[in-house]
Amino acid sequence: MALVLGFLTANPAVAAYAVESITFPAGVSEFYSPFSGPASIRFTFDGSENDATFDLRIRPQGGSAVHTEDILVDADDPNGFQIETFNWPALSVNAPRTYVVAVYRNNVLVSSESFQLRPRLVTITRAAPNPFLPWIDDGYKDETRISFTLAENVDDAEARVFKANSSGRCCGSLIRDEQLGSLAAGQNHWNWDGQGEGGFAGNRPAGNYFVKIWADDGTLPPAISKPKKVSIVRNYRATAIKTKPGTAFHHTTESALVRGGDCFVHAQGGYLQVDCHGGKMSVFYRFGLGNAQRIESASFVIDNANNECGPSRRSVGHSIHESFLTVTDAVSGITSCRIVTAKITYSYLQAS
Repeated sequence: MALVLGFLTANPAVAAYAVESITFPAGVSEFYSPFSGPASIRFTFDGSENDATFDLRIRPQGGSAVHTEDILVDADDPNGFQIETFNWPALSVNAPRTYVVAVYRNNVLVSSESFQLRPRLVTITRAAPNPFLPWIDDGYKDETRISFTLAENVDDAEARVFKANSSGRCCGSLIRDEQLGSLAAGQNHWNWDGQGEGGFAGNRPAGNYFVKIWADDGTLPPAISKPKKVSIVRNYRATAIKTKPGTAFHHTTESALVRGGDCFVHAQGGYLQVDCHGGKMSVFYRFGLGNAQRIESASFVIDNANNECGPSRRSVGHSIHESFLTVTDAVSGITSCRIVTAKITYSYLQAS
């Protein structure tokens, strides 16, 4: 009887749970930012205990937990083991740092494993122009240049372009995936012409897109940059002509070519009269073009009293002025110019 009573009152069996392993992707323990796991945790048991709850934690070495998660291990599983996948919000660092994944039961540490996190391998620094105008193909904002830096040489890299999702954010469908090959550490570039591929081939419609650069250095698991938003504007470039009367011109920076040389400018009738004696003068007019406008060509209609004055025009990109220079004979000649009209042909963006 005493023997039977002893069996009935004996203490429960010693805990049969164990953490056999904690492993990370590709079996390595060093990663580029950002990194969100997972850690694969293998629990073993022999069925002598009831189900148990474990506390999974990740923390920087020497610091407090940045993410925790409770999991239930089912001791009735006939396989005698259970594998849990532990993910956490993406971690990023500016300098290498060690993190620890730890397993606790009843606030007692059961097992732990560490990994080292490095700064980002690839970072997009700029997209310009942004927005851009790939529908026009006139040499002006036809494509956008994606600039990015690499922390290390890479064996392989890809540029990936995504549509915005239904909320207008990153990321929807992948519309372009271009191989960049091996690249050196430091500054690199990729140009996107607004084209998609596959089922998204052709000019992409106006809207927001997101570019990511994927890179693999051949030693650590591949990394990918933060997305960079770029916008396509579906406009076309139209042209128009703007004409201004000569009396709207103004003078600037006169200088003498001979002792006593001088110039005089005044409105006369419907034109601008420029009289110089041994001097020179620039005369210009601001056409007031906007940022989306640029001068394609320009001309002055000038009445010459003699053949001593002529144009010296300037027009580059978004330049908003034209000028000419009237030069007299260096000894005694008098130049008399009449600027009747200034005419420019300019282009501008117009919504489709």
